Amino acid sequence: MYVSRLTFATQPGRTHEAEEQLKALRDLVAAAGGRRPRVLRSHFASLGAPDLVFEQEAPDLAALEAEIGAVTSDPRFQALSREISGLLAATSKREVYQVID
Repeated sequence: MYVSRLTFATQPGRTHEAEEQLKALRDLVAAAGGRRPRVLRSHFASLGAPDLVFEQEAPDLAALEAEIGAVTSDPRFQALSREISGLLAATSKREVYQVID
């Protein structure tokens, strides 16, 4: 099992807007077969830590890659991505973790 996380550092005062856009991304990922897509918002974090995290699970890396491809080829994702980008202070980062226990 793997967990994929996209982290987002938003512009000051824009976190709620980005959060709403990530909820739409959650719905696209779920429609593409993504497991447990969810949006996490930080309330206490170190300076420079991301404000929002988009997370999903995948049974293996091939499934994750297929889901990402299905979502990113969707025209709705293209529009959503442009909207989210305008709310960010920095480019989002992806991390993929293998679940050990």
